[in-house]
Amino acid sequence: MDALRAAIIDFRNSFADDDIFIEKLNQLREEQGPMVCKVIFQALTSLDIPPDDAVEYWQKILQHRQELGLFLARKVDLMTATSDFLRTSTNYLVNPRLVDVSTFERVIHETMYDGLTGLFNRPYFDEAFEQQVSLAKRYHTDLSVLFIDVDNFKEINDTLGHIVGDIALEKIGAIIKKAKRESDIAARFGGEEFVLLMPHTESFNAFIVGERIRKEVEQEEFSSHGLSYRLTISGGLASYPLNATDPKTLLHLADSATYLAKGAGKNNISFYKKDKRRYLRVKLSQPVLIKEMGFIDSRIYAGTSKDIGIGGILFENDAPLPIGAHIQISVPVNAESPLLLIGTIVRVEALGEKSYEIGMTISFKEMEKIANTEIAQFLREVV
Repeated sequence: MDALRAAIIDFRNSFADDDIFIEKLNQLREEQGPMVCKVIFQALTSLDIPPDDAVEYWQKILQHRQELGLFLARKVDLMTATSDFLRTSTNYLVNPRLVDVSTFERVIHETMYDGLTGLFNRPYFDEAFEQQVSLAKRYHTDLSVLFIDVDNFKEINDTLGHIVGDIALEKIGAIIKKAKRESDIAARFGGEEFVLLMPHTESFNAFIVGERIRKEVEQEEFSSHGLSYRLTISGGLASYPLNATDPKTLLHLADSATYLAKGAGKNNISFYKKDKRRYLRVKLSQPVLIKEMGFIDSRIYAGTSKDIGIGGILFENDAPLPIGAHIQISVPVNAESPLLLIGTIVRVEALGEKSYEIGMTISFKEMEKIANTEIAQFLREVV
């Protein structure tokens, strides 16, 4: 309910013209059903009217507004028509009194927003999350959730104090608010944890948003009381309907993916990836050469394969490659020609200092595309 009420109040603040405001409210009702009418009365009058009565009264108020306008030969605003109808035709406004709208909206603001960061608070997020998942199910759209945790934040509180820690959280909240898109819903989940809800967004586009936030936090210089320091964040991504179809599970998977990001050395964003061993894997300990695709001057890493299968390859490397990166791996299975594999990084786990275990799924479609390109280039050269 709070999410709907917030949307209605936002419409009220955004559209001074009552006709446009009413049009937006009716669109919202068409999208989300008759319960919207109940929330309209909660947002505009603070009255709790039963859903069936609210639907009936809303239609009658719109009609009453038109009739009043014709009778008075002038435009009548929605609140005037609402107050007059409820006072004269119902028992809901027996002893009405005027309340300044800024006072009412301040109370609403305090129930929806986190006092430190200015982002939405946990109760508001929980309700908005349920609502957005329901909408995604109804309209068959994607939705992603990014769980964010500030790396080593306890050290900041322990060494610099909680006041400095609060200032840091406030600044990170501002970075998230600035970096997110207008349609995204950002909230402080609790402590040093944040969550970003991204409607109509599949996992890779959500990853781009998460990376933008991560980089901006990494590049920011934090300072307080003459002290300067750096902070990083780790994030976990899960998407509807790819990973889960209910809010509780989806959030749990995003939280789990955050632990993957922490385990991969922190300061990165990890996708949730279910460990599925659908293919036979063979132990293969061989030196491999790894190169990130799409960059002409990208570094070539020397690693060691651990096992290989039709579905992918597992190898060790001295650097944490980014989740979602497209990688080319050369495996010298024989002296004449190496085995060339192309795929996407899906798992990174820190084994120790400068030692990472990395899992890559193999993309046969991409390998075929490159093979066709190389054959075409060869034919052009020999003709």
